Amino acid sequence: YKVEQSELLEAILELEEKHKWTLGYLAMTTQLAFENKLSFKAGLKRVTNCMRNHGIRANVRKKKHNRVKRHEEYINDNLLNEQFDRQRKNEVWVTDTTEVLYGIDQVKKARVHVVLDLYGRYALSYNISPTETAVSAIEVFKRAFKVEPDAHPLIHTDRGSAYCSMAFNDYLADQNCVHSMSHPGHPWENSPMERRWNDFKLIWLAKRSRPKTLTELEQSVKGAIKYFNTQRAYTSKNGLTAEKFRAQAA
Repeated sequence: YKVEQSELLEAILELEEKHKWTLGYLAMTTQLAFENKLSFKAGLKRVTNCMRNHGIRANVRKKKHNRVKRHEEYINDNLLNEQFDRQRKNEVWVTDTTEVLYGIDQVKKARVHVVLDLYGRYALSYNISPTETAVSAIEVFKRAFKVEPDAHPLIHTDRGSAYCSMAFNDYLADQNCVHSMSHPGHPWENSPMERRWNDFKLIWLAKRSRPKTLTELEQSVKGAIKYFNTQRAYTSKNGLTAEKFRAQAA
């Protein structure tokens, strides 16, 4: 038992170091199993006790939320209607942008765009632009359709000006895709993207120094896409990464 505990502690410390101290008890249990780090099976209780006994805990600051009373509304344009659990890949793609900073002496802003397949929460593509425009919104979808050229998914977005533009909607129509949109001020109607941005900022960006240049920012975003697609295992995906989970549908 002591030998196993020593092996468990060593594996936990190795994984925390690898994942920048972002693995809590459940995430650590999932990651240990996914990466086959142990010669024996360790459940959540054993992993939790080991981490607690040695003062090991994830160092991720919690995001602050503005508490807004939730209202149920039903209008035709929110076709997704929060049905986020999909049974096949390319049924529904969601997208959004978030602001990121780079530079040292002069801090600059950029927008990161991502297209996420709800099946497995797999990031199909990303794009970085100075601002959120119809051109940049279309570009990230062009990249997604290069990955899945035969897909005709339902596309869900918020009501940002880029997504409401004629150019963007004409592009989706050309791809034989139907457009679904969240209601104004209802971020939970695109909660998978909200969760991805939360993980991107608190697990990835917060653990790294600010990129000095746009090139460094591009490398960081590319690294984050790879990490969350191919390295981070989730219990919601049966203990698999998004890539492994998605491969099951192939």
